[in-house]
Amino acid sequence: MNISCDLSIAERSYFERVLDNREAPDLKRMWALMDEAWIECGCDPEIVDERINKFYSHPVWLLNGLFIEQHTESLKNRQEFSAYVARSKPRRIADFGGGYGTLSRMIGECCPETEVHIVEPHPHNMAVSLTAKTKNVRFIPEFTGEYDILVATDVFEHVLDPLLLAEHAARHLRVGGQFVIANCFWPVIRCHLPSTFHFRWSWDKAMRAMNLLPGEKVAYGRAYEKVGPVSAAAARKIERRSKFFFPVIEGLPGRLRGPSARLLILP
Repeated sequence: MNISCDLSIAERSYFERVLDNREAPDLKRMWALMDEAWIECGCDPEIVDERINKFYSHPVWLLNGLFIEQHTESLKNRQEFSAYVARSKPRRIADFGGGYGTLSRMIGECCPETEVHIVEPHPHNMAVSLTAKTKNVRFIPEFTGEYDILVATDVFEHVLDPLLLAEHAARHLRVGGQFVIANCFWPVIRCHLPSTFHFRWSWDKAMRAMNLLPGEKVAYGRAYEKVGPVSAAAARKIERRSKFFFPVIEGLPGRLRGPSARLLILP
């Protein structure tokens, strides 16, 4: 793994401590390092405070960005997202919570006429420097104006109120535009908040209630078309039912969970 001289002293110390023979970790090791950072920061999955901010500023996230750029499956998924965007030929696109910017750079390279924004309030200087090489891609702290496509990969499982955050983002999507969302509402790593896990059975229904119609599958996510004004309030009934029935659904044999979820979480 190539380590830039732009690392801070703390980052360099962390990389030297966790990397074996300066080689990239595998996926299992990467997840373990994230969990170690979560514990080190003393995070509480039910409270968003300075501990969460410290966690998402931890050097493990820079390591994760570098890891993604060398991990075959991660790159394959991003290629699929990029290909979907390229077929749509958007004028403007925003990558919400785009992290190190890998996906946005890939989109920028295959869509050179598209304005690509990475909505990330505190990007690492290495990511900013790397992104500057792709002229139509840049980091911004907040959405600006209206977009033809929004992308959010591995974002909503990290927040206490995914519906409210999805509403905030989708307000910047034009009607008829596509919101490409990929979630992992499973306990893969500790920063996937348990309070969101019920959405593994109800996310599409909640999005539909918000005027984001589920459409084409894209990699491990899906594209949702905005067909009208978005409101988290419109999906709260789905959310309440989903939370209430989640323990029941999870207690069923695997083959019964999907059909039961579809039946129980209907509005």
